[in-house]
Amino acid sequence: MVERLSDFPWVVVRIDCPLCLYRRGQYQLARLVEKFGADIQLCELLNRIAFDCPGKTLPWERPLNQFDPRCKARFTDLEATSRPPPDLPPMMRTLTVIRGGKG
Repeated sequence: MVERLSDFPWVVVRIDCPLCLYRRGQYQLARLVEKFGADIQLCELLNRIAFDCPGKTLPWERPLNQFDPRCKARFTDLEATSRPPPDLPPMMRTLTVIRGGKG
């Protein structure tokens, strides 16, 4: 089970909310580690990213280190039941290999 950012299996961290149509985004794992540290728990990371969600409860209204029951922000790829997410950043998915080279 993935509990900390250091355990996240992909280099792109995608977050969305099925209730908020505007709450959708993706982050580079390395940048999140640089900003929040590798040992941050995923529930705390969601709290920090979705801090302005109108459906959030106050921190003292829920158990420590638990996902917020009213805010539905989630890690898209950890919830996915189909194929695994793309493991490359979008810019790198369009790269092509050119045969040949310096001769």
